[in-house]
Amino acid sequence: LGVSFWGVIARLAHSPRAMGPGGNGSMHGASSLPWGGHEMHPYEASYDQLLAPAKWLDTITKEDGFQDMLWYLACWTVAWVALFYLITCRLRSRMAAWPASTKTHENDVYWCARNLIGIIHAVFISLLTVPTILMLYGAPDDIRFGATGHLAACVPPENRKLGLEVTIAVQAVALAGLAFTAFTVADVGISLIHGLASVDFIIHHVAFITAGLIIRSHCMLPFNAAVLLSMEASTPFLNYLLLVRHRGAGFKASVQVNGIVFILLFLIFRLLMNPYGTAVLWLHHDSAMPPTVPRWQADFLLLAVAAGTAVQFFWFPLIAKTFGAGLRDLLGFGGSRYDGEPAHEGVDSHQSSEPSGKKQSGSAAK
Repeated sequence: LGVSFWGVIARLAHSPRAMGPGGNGSMHGASSLPWGGHEMHPYEASYDQLLAPAKWLDTITKEDGFQDMLWYLACWTVAWVALFYLITCRLRSRMAAWPASTKTHENDVYWCARNLIGIIHAVFISLLTVPTILMLYGAPDDIRFGATGHLAACVPPENRKLGLEVTIAVQAVALAGLAFTAFTVADVGISLIHGLASVDFIIHHVAFITAGLIIRSHCMLPFNAAVLLSMEASTPFLNYLLLVRHRGAGFKASVQVNGIVFILLFLIFRLLMNPYGTAVLWLHHDSAMPPTVPRWQADFLLLAVAAGTAVQFFWFPLIAKTFGAGLRDLLGFGGSRYDGEPAHEGVDSHQSSEPSGKKQSGSAAK
């Protein structure tokens, strides 16, 4: 799927504005409407009319594909849980061959399984969203802020000729958003069952489940959703570090290399692309979301996205200090006592915000 997207991107490089309605990216007249537009909603609603959550729930259930979306969400959640326990079963027979970690909690089979499934999840999400960012980066606003009422797969309406590339892109983001939200739901249940959760961990996950459901239940903000989800690109390297950094000198080189890749991806997707996406959303906050989105949901998303961006900058100095030492050691500058041990235990939870007694996996990074 990732290879297919890169092929699409190569095609778009020759005609980046072909995604716009009419093929010219015009923002005037009817083409200034999101690709879903009001025609996808059989009702007219203002922020005030949909302010109450109860009223919104009654309205959203009338959308095309709402029941299918819930069914897909349930299936994805069950699939993630099943994959977690499959990994756990495989690890039970294989962990004996691993070098033991000096940290007791890192020898727990469930803790290790959470890191491994987090890697699988992050790779899947990144393959869907990173190419989509490149595809939608130069698209007109009516594409980047498009919305549709077909909730099952976020299929653009047939009367808007967006082209195959955009149709694939927005549905890929919708799929990634559903898989991400389901993974977060599954992670909450798994962590509670196996004692891997803390109060702040639960709050963190509930916030992201809420944001994911809001965006996905309106099939909106494909560009911003892709930017947010693409932050998972750094997670596989972080999870690998968490798995092996305390398992002996044999992993020292791989820990250092993964640390460098992790910090580079952190810079690109969390400190560059994420603030850009946040700025774009705030600059267009009055028109980015369809008028059928309740005000409380719109305000929650704006604040959540801004807070998420601020958190990345809060954690970066600690991350730079930790992995900068490894970079100096790897390049042979000497004087570094880096051994894969973070300067502070908080680096375990720089994304997951979960400094509990039994350390959480970086797979909760969002």
